[in-house]
Amino acid sequence: MPELAGVQVKFTVLKNEDISKYLDEREKSDLSRILWKIQELRLLDRKPPLNTYLVVNTDEPYATDIVRIMQTNNHWGPISDSNQAEMKFEGNALILSEVEEEIK
Repeated sequence: MPELAGVQVKFTVLKNEDISKYLDEREKSDLSRILWKIQELRLLDRKPPLNTYLVVNTDEPYATDIVRIMQTNNHWGPISDSNQAEMKFEGNALILSEVEEEIK
């Protein structure tokens, strides 16, 4: 999908079915603790503990239509945000970009 070129990955989405199928009980417990911690810290930051999102798989035939709608509403396009990790796929590996640390 050419519309994805240069766009940062802002969210990590896990399919519940994949969690059930591929994680053992300890990994599910670890994931549950991580999600609980994020919710608690969001509350301390006076944010809602959970957000709800619509998720569209990029291989769906209507994905390009969704991108156009998002572009029309200024919710799509390359952005520069130091708080967001940039990543790419190489084969089956997810590669996080190197982050340069400023020394003070």
